[in-house]
Amino acid sequence: MKKRLMVILATICTVLALFSFPMTASAKEPLDEIQNYTIQVDMRPDGTMDIKYHLEWKVLDSTSEGPLEWVKIGCPNYHVDEITPLTHNIKEIKYTSDGGAYIRVDFDRKYEQNEIIEFDYSIHQSYMYVIEDDTHLCRYSFTPGWFDDIEVKNIQIKWSDSNVIECNSDRTENNYLIWEGHLQPGERLNASVKYNLDAFTTNPDEQYTEDSGDSSAAKIVKVLIIAIIIIIVVSLLIQIFGDDGYHGGFGGGSSHVWVHSSCVRSSCACASSCACACACAGGGRAGCSKKDFYQYKVRTSDLMKVLDEDLEDEKNN
Repeated sequence: MKKRLMVILATICTVLALFSFPMTASAKEPLDEIQNYTIQVDMRPDGTMDIKYHLEWKVLDSTSEGPLEWVKIGCPNYHVDEITPLTHNIKEIKYTSDGGAYIRVDFDRKYEQNEIIEFDYSIHQSYMYVIEDDTHLCRYSFTPGWFDDIEVKNIQIKWSDSNVIECNSDRTENNYLIWEGHLQPGERLNASVKYNLDAFTTNPDEQYTEDSGDSSAAKIVKVLIIAIIIIIVVSLLIQIFGDDGYHGGFGGGSSHVWVHSSCVRSSCACASSCACACACAGGGRAGCSKKDFYQYKVRTSDLMKVLDEDLEDEKNN
């Protein structure tokens, strides 16, 4: 019985961990380093945002996991269009909802150790403001896509200061509000800005909500993951408490069910309108494409083996 309780506790902790924490595995040595990460925000009359990205990305190791071929940078939500490459070294650029909201940038070649790739692109982003009718304000809270396993030597957010009445910026320079800093892996920088509601021709139906960051496909994936976990838990309970010895659900020693939860799922902790996805590098290297590098998995066959041994002990006793 003691072993059963331990298994139940371990199962509950595993399920909670899948949805409570972004599961990451850290490489022994960093594969990349971002020397400069600049995000420039300019507003349109309707309250939507034109955002330009500039990155200077250095490859530290192209042997362990291969050269750098592409990256995925988190964007605020799937209401993004006018995705435009601004440098010639971008072979292809597009939005992708693979585990979150991203801009995927494919480069024109493979980049090896000690090479630095500088690239720029721009997007048009909607569903970013929140309307406060009682204070007659339009507010924004924006966190650019962060990097769970990469150090950012210098990050700077530049936001046009036109019509801004309140913000948490560090300073103002050349008509832009400036936020800047140095980010360790996993750290984030948030920009909070407020305007008078009359500054834009806003639409209450197009303001940020909790549902703004998830596409329909992402919602379906989340529902499926939850359903699989529920089935696994129910199956385990049947294994533990079943009186007739029947192993239902996924039962049996030959069953191999894997549950994956990627760190690049939405993990937004901001008040509103933030880039709810971390960013990573890809190719043959350890990034979004690296098998199980950013994933945590539960093998139910191993749990079933423990349960079967426990049931056998109960019968013998």
